[in-house]
Amino acid sequence: MVRDILSNKWFFTFVVGWIVFFALVDWRSLSKNFWGGIISCILELWEDALAYSMGMYFFLEKGLEILHVSAYFTFGITLTMGILFVQFLPEKPGLQLVHLLAFTVGFVVFEAIVKYAGILITPHWNLTASFVNNLLIFGGVMWFNDFFKKRAGKSG
Repeated sequence: MVRDILSNKWFFTFVVGWIVFFALVDWRSLSKNFWGGIISCILELWEDALAYSMGMYFFLEKGLEILHVSAYFTFGITLTMGILFVQFLPEKPGLQLVHLLAFTVGFVVFEAIVKYAGILITPHWNLTASFVNNLLIFGGVMWFNDFFKKRAGKSG
């Protein structure tokens, strides 16, 4: 079983996500940025479950799975990068747009890599659709961030 886990390509992405996270996280602000990872996981699971049910794409070598998605992906790259996305989100709208585009392109590159590795099969999906989808997901996380900040300002 341990050998199966260690040879799983999604587990490798899980480990890489957490290494990057530990290298970049600001522990003092983690409690207020953690929700970014939770929202990212919810949006990712929702989107990937819908795509699976429509046959747009599917995962191979999932290992542990949630809603036909690799749990290593959900609780690796998605959770950690969602937290870091919120942590590094600038205040100025112009810089937020640059930040949004940088993370979107990063996830599209990640998708291209996992497609090349043969663990993401995309019969009715392409990288352009992924780009738009990631813009919407990270845009949603940005909206939630703005919503929570305004709400915290009113109560505190």
